[in-house]
Amino acid sequence: MATTAAAKAPADLPQAAPKKKSKLTLILAIVAVLVVAAAGAAWYFLGRAGADDEEEPRASSKPAVFLPVDQFTVNLQPEDGSQFLQVAMTLKVVDQETADTIKSLLPEVRSRVLLLLSSKKASQLTSPEGKTKLAEEIIGEVEAPLPQLKHKSKPKKNANADADESKSAKTKKKAKAQPEADEAQAPHRVQAVYFTHFIIQ
Repeated sequence: MATTAAAKAPADLPQAAPKKKSKLTLILAIVAVLVVAAAGAAWYFLGRAGADDEEEPRASSKPAVFLPVDQFTVNLQPEDGSQFLQVAMTLKVVDQETADTIKSLLPEVRSRVLLLLSSKKASQLTSPEGKTKLAEEIIGEVEAPLPQLKHKSKPKKNANADADESKSAKTKKKAKAQPEADEAQAPHRVQAVYFTHFIIQ
């Protein structure tokens, strides 16, 4: 009887080992599939996000347009005797439409810039800060006559404005303030002024 038990024991051992191996192989296969699936999902979503980031600037970014302006020669406000300024510049504008509009209004634009330049003293223009401030003021003078910068939309009417006369003064005040706020937030069509010639004598 002991011999039969001993003979059975070794025969049972080899049968248990394949069951353990098959379970381990199955677990490893499942883990490998999950890892591959997770890596694929991460690659897909990260790649797609990167592609979206690259596409957005390409779609929205337009090349700027540069518009050269003929040289100005103006008398400056006197300080130590008479002095004059010779200046030429190039305007950087957002698009060709703005450049064409400026060209069509060039006599008015040049007149406005001329009056601005002739109101300056030499001491106001010699420093880099003075030139930077002048460039900002020139942007304002060039943009002033452009029709696309003027506020066109009307403030919304209050539905009860006709019925409620007591609030009419308040509504008018808000309506007046609204266009000013919108104009202040309007983006610059002239983005920069680059001086290509600047001499004070």
